[in-house]
Amino acid sequence: MPRRPVGKRASAADGTVTVRGKAANGEGSVYFAGDDRWRATYWVPGEKRPRRVSASTREMAIARRNDKLAELALLPPSRRSMSRSTTVAELAQWWLENVQRHQVRASTWTKAEDRVRRIIATLGDVEVGKLGIEQIVAWQSRLLEHLAPKTVAHHRQTLAQIMDQALELGLVPGNPVRRVKPPRVPRPSGRALSLEDTRALVAAASDDRYGAVVALLFLQGWRVSEALGLAWHDLDLDAGVASVRRACIYVDGHGAQLGPTKTAGVLGDHQLLPTVVALLRRRRTAQAADRLAAGDGWQQHTYEGRHIDLVFTTPTGRLVLRQAITKTITTAAQVAGIEPTKLGTHTGRRSVVTALYADAGESIEEIARFVGHASPATTAGYVRSLGTRPVAFAQRAALLLDPAVTSDP
Repeated sequence: MPRRPVGKRASAADGTVTVRGKAANGEGSVYFAGDDRWRATYWVPGEKRPRRVSASTREMAIARRNDKLAELALLPPSRRSMSRSTTVAELAQWWLENVQRHQVRASTWTKAEDRVRRIIATLGDVEVGKLGIEQIVAWQSRLLEHLAPKTVAHHRQTLAQIMDQALELGLVPGNPVRRVKPPRVPRPSGRALSLEDTRALVAAASDDRYGAVVALLFLQGWRVSEALGLAWHDLDLDAGVASVRRACIYVDGHGAQLGPTKTAGVLGDHQLLPTVVALLRRRRTAQAADRLAAGDGWQQHTYEGRHIDLVFTTPTGRLVLRQAITKTITTAAQVAGIEPTKLGTHTGRRSVVTALYADAGESIEEIARFVGHASPATTAGYVRSLGTRPVAFAQRAALLLDPAVTSDP
């Protein structure tokens, strides 16, 4: 005959009390309540007293507690009474789903999701109220052992944004991540073509299906996503004007899709150069032939509830991937005798900024407006050569400041 369970507390002859069935580390207890019922307790972060469930057997009580803990894990931290004991994993997942999702476009969100996954794997069990500077420095150092400094800097920024949310929710008195210096990130070494090579590349790509895209990248300084999101109703070729309203982006797990532009600075009308206009006219003629050949197989597209006819498509009307444009650029470079190494879609943006600054002497602010940067500081980072600007500036300074130059003979 099985032994009858005893109660949770047992008193000895000397008056001491022993608690039976109590788990360690705040995991809760499983005990016989004395009324033919077993009870199991569990803790909810932020609550001062444990919750409990009961059942007729010990195994059923544990099973019910596990069910409650599973339900609790599915709720966002805000529903679980967030506190200083809320873990980094709980807060990070809540931030990703409730804050970040509504602030960035889909392709950027998937990158943040990857970073949050790594943060949870490495810091997820830490309570936000106990996350300290020393711990963050060590975490950042460990990441640098197998990740590039720029990648680690992005992870640090994401963790900082998560802890900013903890600060706003009153869970911590300050953000320790902001007090840790980010890793030193080497300056990007992406190429920028000379004026001569730029013109040769555009000419070599002019007969390609995506030749007009190359022109938009290397003559206008557009992002490839903006060019591939261009629709015919965005263009007034007679006036030489294009309006940027959307982008073609790639979302991991979903493929290419239409979405918002990377920044709001690019939105609006842009003046098109004559070569770009001419290539867009040729593109319209070529696409008409594609439509006729595809017939009912032509892919239709909508964006924000409106049907749109995209300028750049595959032969059957589908969205174009960035890789197709990279291939066009590489092929054109080989034809033009240009070294194709590290030559990509963003090379055009750097080439345009550098040429306008170094060769034309334009101001960074004007160039930022031309290429659609939200901040001139971003534009300055694209400059790869100063050209004759330093010499010209020194000559002007001499005329103004140097007595040997300014004194009368």
